[in-house]
Amino acid sequence: MKWAGAAIAICTVMLMAMGLLVLASIGDVQAARHYDNPNHFLYMQAAFDAMSFAVAFVAICVKPSFWFRKWTVAAMFALVAAGLLATHVPGLRYSALGATRWIRVGGFLLQPSEFIKVAAVLLMSWWLGRVGRDGIRRFWSGFVPAVVGLGLILAGFFFQDDLGSCFMLAGVNAALLMLGGARTRHLLALLAIGAVMAGVWIAHSEVRRARFAPLIENLGLEKSEEPEIDPATLTPEEREKAEQEAKKKKIAEKNRTYQVRMAESAFAAGGLRGRGLGGSLYKRHYLPENHTDFILAMVGEELGLGATLGCLLLFGVILACGLGVSRHAPVGAPSYAAAGLALHICLSAAVNIGVVTGLLPTKGLALPFLSYGGSSALSSAAATGLLLAIAFRPGRPPPARPKFHRATTPPTEPFFQ
Repeated sequence: MKWAGAAIAICTVMLMAMGLLVLASIGDVQAARHYDNPNHFLYMQAAFDAMSFAVAFVAICVKPSFWFRKWTVAAMFALVAAGLLATHVPGLRYSALGATRWIRVGGFLLQPSEFIKVAAVLLMSWWLGRVGRDGIRRFWSGFVPAVVGLGLILAGFFFQDDLGSCFMLAGVNAALLMLGGARTRHLLALLAIGAVMAGVWIAHSEVRRARFAPLIENLGLEKSEEPEIDPATLTPEEREKAEQEAKKKKIAEKNRTYQVRMAESAFAAGGLRGRGLGGSLYKRHYLPENHTDFILAMVGEELGLGATLGCLLLFGVILACGLGVSRHAPVGAPSYAAAGLALHICLSAAVNIGVVTGLLPTKGLALPFLSYGGSSALSSAAATGLLLAIAFRPGRPPPARPKFHRATTPPTEPFFQ
């Protein structure tokens, strides 16, 4: 497993170096506009990466078994609850675009949900290792407690209006339940209930409906209920009013998909070879979130299709090696944790890539190791460090249970010799 851990470490460092390189190239416009310092994003991300290396090093030095001890698990439960409640404390919380996902600590914004998702993987792995494959197949004593714990965290994300974290948390932990041996009918029932609740949640918010509208239109699921009006039957005043409403609707649709359309245009402008470092056109206010959620579009524009596919390949290697570590780790919580951490990192990347390419609605999820931001960098480094700790220090496998055989009646000696 050490070779798999080394491959994960190399891929992580390469992705972080790619992120710093692209930020050094594209961050000058936005940084000069907001902070009067063209290198602000580069310096801050370099500091975040330095702290990330320290976090990963500490995680590697701690034995994986430490995270599954009784008192450690209790402390993680308490920290998860504190993180969910902190985003609603007046004076500490920070809101943007109708969401309350952040807390302000010493002048910096921290997003607790990034760390809670990593803790949720460890807690689910602890429970699966505790009850075993036979225990998780029992509905009331194994499956329901896991779902209740997961549901409480999802409820916390719900009150933060963090739809992306809800989908990420549910997806990764549902995969862990499947790997842990949960019954298919239980998982399908959970999926159906979750789909209904997500649909109701999206339908009762205009902002969330607007985010999903392009996807619904592309799939052909949206049917217009507005009756067709013959312009000839309208008065000049009514015709002018209808034209103004149609123009407003078109402008709203363009604003709703503006960032995705600009990202797709940036990919197309980069082509195979890219414009070269510093040659991006879309960094000049055409793509506002080019240094955070849409940084992959900048990679494609400046470095070309090869660099974009290279990033995808590196995440694929992390996933394959992480699942390899899980396969060779001791059966129980470390094995599930390795799989869950690898899925957490790579599913976050897959969702971000889907958003940037227009395949998924916008969710505000960063691209691990590349996007600018301290919370994403530190939480991704913590997940990687825990994964490397399991790869380099897996621990001894649990003792095998003694096998019991049916007692057989020894053959009797013949009466006559």
